[in-house]
Amino acid sequence: MIKPSQRGPQRTCAACRKILDQSLLVRYVLSPQGEILVDYGRKLPGRGMYTCCDTDCLEKVVRRKQFERVFKGRESAPNYESLRQSLTDQLRQRVANLLGMARKSGEVVSGSRLVLAELGRLPGLCLVLLSKDLSPAIAAKVNAAAEVRGVPCHVLFDKERMGQLLGKGERSVVALRCGLLAETISHEILRYKRIAGEA
Repeated sequence: MIKPSQRGPQRTCAACRKILDQSLLVRYVLSPQGEILVDYGRKLPGRGMYTCCDTDCLEKVVRRKQFERVFKGRESAPNYESLRQSLTDQLRQRVANLLGMARKSGEVVSGSRLVLAELGRLPGLCLVLLSKDLSPAIAAKVNAAAEVRGVPCHVLFDKERMGQLLGKGERSVVALRCGLLAETISHEILRYKRIAGEA
């Protein structure tokens, strides 16, 4: 069991009232223009409000006018769909940033041939990303090989974007070697899919 002294800062979800580590919640702040902003990276100045990272809690705080209570009516009326979209975009960008870090640390394998070869060896890959515009035949082949090894496959970006994130030309298949970065990326992808309604 984690002792209180070992935990990070605690915050309360404005919707369900659960008290959780700040890192597990989504922060919202009020801009100088009176707009509610999603602050997923928790870097923006000002007083913040928190919710769990799920659409139910976000929908509840909008419907119950919790933003108005916390920010004392100084904000323009927040829109659930625009906040959900902003959170989705920030989660995608977080995954993109982490992929860039994984590339720099040498934890990425890219290209369908190399990934399939790695999947055929001893366990070492923990995550596979397939491009949105990957051919169905190659997608089926990679999915089958990954399934045998128990490695999850996800789709977030197209070939061009995946190549950009790796500093290369187009890439249709990218895999992450096991490690902390792969675990973090997997966690963020699952959050993204939950918010985007793809889970």
